[in-house]
Amino acid sequence: MTEIVSRNTAAWTFSAKISFRFAFILILAFVLLMNNGAFPFFKIITQPVMKLVEQFVPWFSEHILHYQYDFKILPNGSGDTSFSWVLLLIMVITAAIGSIVWSILDRKRKSYNTCHYWLSVVVRYYLACMLINYGVIKMMHAQMPPPTLHRLMEPLGEFSPMGLAWTFFGFSKEYSFFVGLVEVLSAFLFFRKTVVLGALITVATAINVMSVNYFFDVPVKMLSTALFVLALFLLIPHLQALYKLLIKGEAATLVSQRNPIFDKPRKRTIIYTIKAILLLIFGITQVTSTLQRNQLIQQYYKKSPLLGIYRIASDDNLHESIPATWRSIVFEFEGSATVRDIDYQPIRQQIQLDTSKRTISLNNFTFDYQLEENGNISLRKIWDNETEEIKLIKINPADFELQKQGFRWIQEYPNNR
Repeated sequence: MTEIVSRNTAAWTFSAKISFRFAFILILAFVLLMNNGAFPFFKIITQPVMKLVEQFVPWFSEHILHYQYDFKILPNGSGDTSFSWVLLLIMVITAAIGSIVWSILDRKRKSYNTCHYWLSVVVRYYLACMLINYGVIKMMHAQMPPPTLHRLMEPLGEFSPMGLAWTFFGFSKEYSFFVGLVEVLSAFLFFRKTVVLGALITVATAINVMSVNYFFDVPVKMLSTALFVLALFLLIPHLQALYKLLIKGEAATLVSQRNPIFDKPRKRTIIYTIKAILLLIFGITQVTSTLQRNQLIQQYYKKSPLLGIYRIASDDNLHESIPATWRSIVFEFEGSATVRDIDYQPIRQQIQLDTSKRTISLNNFTFDYQLEENGNISLRKIWDNETEEIKLIKINPADFELQKQGFRWIQEYPNNR
């Protein structure tokens, strides 16, 4: 497959012009309002527009659609809120009306080659920045982290579909890195001569992401679908060549879009310099945002000094402080713990730990605690006439079946448990 530069000046068909006008308005609106942090500093630019949108969408939902769900909840980690879906509907309606008005006012236009080029540039950079943003945090094992101690103690039936998917991806650091690396390869979209390669990688990546989002109830269905559709948009001019090569097995030529206005060397130097600066800014913001994200994770998920899974040793004594139905306790993050009772039901506990005084508040009682050399914990509660002692036996997470088996080239039998 060879590559040439397109200098097509043929007139577009009526349907092609109508479709492009609709797509142009809808895509630009989506990039503007559904950016999700793809472009550095973009939220600062769009903030005035978003304030108007945040007022208009609830009004439209209530007075025009008479929508019953809570349309006032803004995107919050979920990109599939009622607010987002109503906003998408508004964008589609706006694109439809806008394309009609545009067609009336500009009905003599023969083609939109220049306009199509710049729209493609926007789509290319949007897709690349978006996927690199997601890919980098996957490579850092920060989007889907390893299973926590709490996860290891949860029975499968307590997992949500999304939690199951996150645990699956997070289990293997290497797999997370590989998936992230494939997403980062969308960087081929930054360059005109590798647009087709970048778009094909993006289509494959987006299909995988869409499948996970759709079938594991991950609330990023709208965005992942948009990534897929936008990648297809970039491939439309090359579908015939791809069909000849991939389906018919014939020689084919890729036609690259010609840069419409930067034919002179000086202008090309200027645009290449601007491009290099933008990519440098994007790269710097990726590094700094990744470091900041890791810092926030470490602060928010600060580990407990008693970090571990513990079995509550049973004895014949009845304790006033700890119910006899408690069977295990997990200390993972500061300020909280999770108890499992005799029926394996989770009981969330807020705790206060004073490492200097060696005291811990648990179940509304304050205990003195002692860390033993083998990792076990002794809790002591002194009453007026007696002393209660409770032993917490530490469980090694490496003993869990999920943690035992690593990569092996040779396996005589499958270990499917």
